[in-house]
Amino acid sequence: MESKRKKTLFNVIMVVLILVIAGCGVMAVGNLKGWFDKGSDSVLMTKNVKGVANIQRNGVGYGLEKNVALRAGDILETKNGTTAELSAGENNTLSLNANTKLTAESVEKNNLKLTADQGEVFADLTDSVGKAEIALDENTLTFETGVFSVSAQSGSGAVYVFKDEVELAGADGKTTTVTAGESAQMTKSEDGSWKVETSKISAGALNEYMIQQLLGCADKDSLCFTPEELQKVLDDRAAEKKAALEKSLNSTNKIPKTSEKSDDKKSADGSAKQNSDTTDGNTVDTAGSGENTTQEYTPDASQDETDSSGEDTAGSDGDVSDDGSSDDGSGDGDSQDTKQCTITILCDTILNNMDNLTAGKEAYVPANGVILDTSTVEFTEGETVFEVLQRVCEYAGIQLEYSWTPMYDSYYIQGINNLYEFDCGAQSGWMYKVNGWFPNYGCSKYTLEDGDDIVWCFTCNGLGADVGAEYNGE
Repeated sequence: MESKRKKTLFNVIMVVLILVIAGCGVMAVGNLKGWFDKGSDSVLMTKNVKGVANIQRNGVGYGLEKNVALRAGDILETKNGTTAELSAGENNTLSLNANTKLTAESVEKNNLKLTADQGEVFADLTDSVGKAEIALDENTLTFETGVFSVSAQSGSGAVYVFKDEVELAGADGKTTTVTAGESAQMTKSEDGSWKVETSKISAGALNEYMIQQLLGCADKDSLCFTPEELQKVLDDRAAEKKAALEKSLNSTNKIPKTSEKSDDKKSADGSAKQNSDTTDGNTVDTAGSGENTTQEYTPDASQDETDSSGEDTAGSDGDVSDDGSSDDGSGDGDSQDTKQCTITILCDTILNNMDNLTAGKEAYVPANGVILDTSTVEFTEGETVFEVLQRVCEYAGIQLEYSWTPMYDSYYIQGINNLYEFDCGAQSGWMYKVNGWFPNYGCSKYTLEDGDDIVWCFTCNGLGADVGAEYNGE
């Protein structure tokens, strides 16, 4: 009997210990996630989260949820295709675009301090949040109300103001007032100093995320752009994207995720890989450098290769066929991860500036100015514009040269098809746009989404003005 009582007592003690441990675990998790922050002094609260976003608190990372009061030291991070909204009072919203990292340094009203480490933050502040700051590297933005957007990339940053004004304290100690309808571009020099330039902005200079946020503002009629102006930009870009998609659908060219067919493609269209290239009168050995020096690629001509029986031979030897299937009978286990975009490479602006073209470069300019016609490209989640360009050029036999810029943590495109920056004037060089918008950061920093339309174009005049780039309102 005594033994039975001891055993019962032991079981009770064990149950109590388990409950205590479980309770402590719940308390620890609840304290970490802010379940008990009802009386918090934080002015920031998570509002909406679309997709996968993370929060790092006290060294522990977990999924970001709604209705969580932020604390000093919290780090928020959105992934590709994810957005998040924070409320800073009843009528104030801070929105995080995809691939954004934001650190909350202080979260109290009248002392709100944030750091935009990477990506884009859009602010729609109707009510005053007191004196607030957003740091962009060594530059600091000060505000109380207003509608504006901040963008942070390695070695650069930008502020676009659409309502009211903000104060930008530069790393050099100078303060610049940026008013509605203006932007401030911050760039870091090789010596570590920062340069701040302000200019007027146009609706065409805004990306789709900014425009959608502006159209969703509660007081959109007080912005520097009308809803009609903003909607027109979206409509024009949608039409351009639709035209590119229709053109790619009418083309037989489809570039797979890997470049395993590149050697076959080059032999199919009669282009042998060259081991040297002549640039500016000097012979440069490119053998083994990974650069392909084929001058021009016509997708349809090579994709329509048929054998004597009239049957398509492009998918032989287990290669990927045009419909994405494999001839060796293997399954498409990764088909669900495959996404598609379109890409075009143009240098047609040179045709109107041939007098300024470097002597000897005429041979690299196609008669119609099209180096690569609109083509469909398969890619996987997380790939960038640079990675797609690199793979396409290797696949199609188009020469490509680029360099890594540590300051901006990105690759810089120096030349495509043997056409380089400054080859057609002091303002000439390569630019890219995605869905009609010209990003103001490197192509290896732009993460693609399914259905994106990429256009690489060579500008000759106006630092992009001749290809439709709008960075200011002039």
